Amino acid sequence: MDALDALLLEPTMLALVSASLLMGLGEGLKPGPLSTLVISETLQHDWKAGSKVAMSPLITDAPIITISALLWSKATSISGMASILYVAGGLFLLWLGFDGFRNTSTNIDDFEKTDVDHSLRRGVITNLLNPNPWMFWTLAGAPFLVSAWNQSVTLPFAFLIPFFSALIGVKVGTAYMLDKSKSWMNQSGLMWSIRVSSLALIGIAGVFIYQGASYL
Repeated sequence: MDALDALLLEPTMLALVSASLLMGLGEGLKPGPLSTLVISETLQHDWKAGSKVAMSPLITDAPIITISALLWSKATSISGMASILYVAGGLFLLWLGFDGFRNTSTNIDDFEKTDVDHSLRRGVITNLLNPNPWMFWTLAGAPFLVSAWNQSVTLPFAFLIPFFSALIGVKVGTAYMLDKSKSWMNQSGLMWSIRVSSLALIGIAGVFIYQGASYL
């Protein structure tokens, strides 16, 4: 088993932490419905309102992760399905990466304003109705979680904890910085952060596609 096979089939704790941090940063920085709501709530209220929205994945993603992992585990037991799923996951991560490059012209004036006080509830509803978490966990997160579970029942936390720390930390940081400086979202620093995280996602996509091809 070479290094790329080991990364997805028998990942070490270091590999899980590294992959989850990169993917968490990529998802945290990537523009989307939840990021839109974080910025909208921050602009209308303060960074604490935006942070409540950022915390919503802690509520919504538990059932999504459970269902996605079960689906992946069952599907990969079917002959030839593992190859299809790995390639599909790779293509999805590839799309996330290139979409990040495409969206680096984000401007805070482009975000829709809302007039709702219940920030956390809006975040939960937005995330549940957003197809991206379902696609991400089914096609990208589940392979790591299932492989980690097959080695140890505690090892999946080496992926989950860093991932959510990065995902939520980036969004809370965005809300705080935006609240302190309304022009921060237009500065080149954020744009370069999105580009770097997008490049990381493209790299992980390559690993997925390679793994899928190895089953052929």
